[in-house]
Amino acid sequence: MVSIFKNDAVEKEYYLCYERSLAMFETGFTSLHIPTTFGETHVLCFGDKNMQPLLLLHGMTMSSTMWYPNMKQLIQERCVYAIDVIGDFGKSKPLIAIKNRKDAGQWVLEVVNALQFNKVDLAGHSMGGFLSLNFALTYPERLSKLMLYAPAGTFHKISLKFFAKIYPALLFHTEKWIDKAFGWFSGKGELLHPVFRSQVIAGYRHAKPLLQLMPSVFPKEEFSSFQVPTLLLIGDKEVIYPAKKTIANAQNMIPNLESHLIAGASHSLTMEHADVVNELTLLFLKKEEPYHK
Repeated sequence: MVSIFKNDAVEKEYYLCYERSLAMFETGFTSLHIPTTFGETHVLCFGDKNMQPLLLLHGMTMSSTMWYPNMKQLIQERCVYAIDVIGDFGKSKPLIAIKNRKDAGQWVLEVVNALQFNKVDLAGHSMGGFLSLNFALTYPERLSKLMLYAPAGTFHKISLKFFAKIYPALLFHTEKWIDKAFGWFSGKGELLHPVFRSQVIAGYRHAKPLLQLMPSVFPKEEFSSFQVPTLLLIGDKEVIYPAKKTIANAQNMIPNLESHLIAGASHSLTMEHADVVNELTLLFLKKEEPYHK
């Protein structure tokens, strides 16, 4: 395995912060360690395993602990598998880097196969949204429903401000630059929970992501036969691209798309406006066809 951490001591420090974040879920879970071509993938499983599976892919540098405001509601309708994206901050342990879209799709497929599911619901935030749609386009037969929360790139190119804000945090690893980056992403006056913030800072300080794939805009021609029921949620305070234009682009690509512009929400909508995101997600999932494992 190739560690993303500088040494064993700081890896342990990050894992301790990760465990503290897990306490905020206030619900039981099991940890799974799934071998794949790209390394060992860490997955958190919440809820009743007899229920239909929902897989979650987190935003870049956030890890699966970012879903703490959403989990209690989601497990009312699904057994939820929160996946630490391999090569990114979290508890997955990479062997080789994901370098392109083909690699990314293959990695998700191997996780789904290892969990022994024929079809799953899949949701992703930011980079996780990009990875989710990438999988949906490559293996549509393996999905029941798709949910995209402020997907990075995907339907509109990312603002250059994104790189200007995020790279200083990755380069200098100081609380000042990390807070500036998240302050830009987030809604005005919306601060990271101090426990989760400690984990984020530990990641930026002590780890270097191995994930080499950057989010991009998907060509329209790839959607010519796309039929996966899809939900798109973007906040009207989004900063990585123009929200309304992005939704319009998505509607042009996916005719049966259900989309919502969330009032007052920023790029961090799943955390800051969890109640709205949870409600819209559950309503969308309840429209589901009968599940067959």
